[in-house]
Amino acid sequence: MADAPVIGLALGSGGARGLAHVGVLDALAEAGLRADLVVGTSMGSIVGGLYAQEPDPASVWRRLGSYVGNEDFASYWAPFVPRNELEARDPQNRLASIHDFMQRKLIAVKTVTRPWIQEEGRLRGPLEELFGDVAFADLEIPFAAVALDLISGESVVFREGPLVDGIYASSAIPAVFPPLERDGMVICDGGGPFRVPVEACRDLGATFVVAVDIPAFEDTHFATGLDMVLRSNVIARQRLNRFVCAMADIVIRPDVTQFHWADFQAGEACRARGYLAARAVLPALVEELDRRRGRRPKR
Repeated sequence: MADAPVIGLALGSGGARGLAHVGVLDALAEAGLRADLVVGTSMGSIVGGLYAQEPDPASVWRRLGSYVGNEDFASYWAPFVPRNELEARDPQNRLASIHDFMQRKLIAVKTVTRPWIQEEGRLRGPLEELFGDVAFADLEIPFAAVALDLISGESVVFREGPLVDGIYASSAIPAVFPPLERDGMVICDGGGPFRVPVEACRDLGATFVVAVDIPAFEDTHFATGLDMVLRSNVIARQRLNRFVCAMADIVIRPDVTQFHWADFQAGEACRARGYLAARAVLPALVEELDRRRGRRPKR
């Protein structure tokens, strides 16, 4: 009898689109599959941490709802989401659009004149409310959060100590939130070079990695030279990410490109897309697991 594969979930970054991770968890649970370990980056670390704490997708979704529904949280990200044309025709929404535009401009100015534009508590506070005073060692499923050290360029994999420290570091978007400074490192969101943490998942002991790759935000409207530089950077990261995902055993890519990365009100739709994407690969996933377990495939 073959050794049972150790199933690891590698949950990628993706902002609001990362809420699709919960739909993937829904589909896996429906099929009777539970991860043996979880690794996450950025939004993947938030969803992964909740799942590792309580491996019940319904509970994960309920708790996430209170997190993204926080008024301070929602109000900060709302200006980044473009209003559609129908809303723009409404005089009241035109005023709101002007307000959002001014907020985006203010944010842009702050970004080039300050090291970060939000205080640490703006992210850490809601995370502490969400997770409580919990350590990695207290989790029901082994879990790691992946971040980036801006000094060395290496990944920083949090596996011990306070859970919120690791998830904060993994989610601290550069220039938006202060990095976590520790042991000579300047640690921030790992979603650039370590978008889907397949390698860390292997290092944690997974022999069968299910990677969930949330599509990057693709803006091909170039109003400034900076827009072109940013687009070039996105393309480079996407090429790297394809190589990384090729090391996984199964890759799930929810179709969430139509939703803005900051539109947390699209959570239910993203969750549904995650579920559909996972359901589509379940036959191949189950067949490969059965093969590794030494079972004959079902006909």
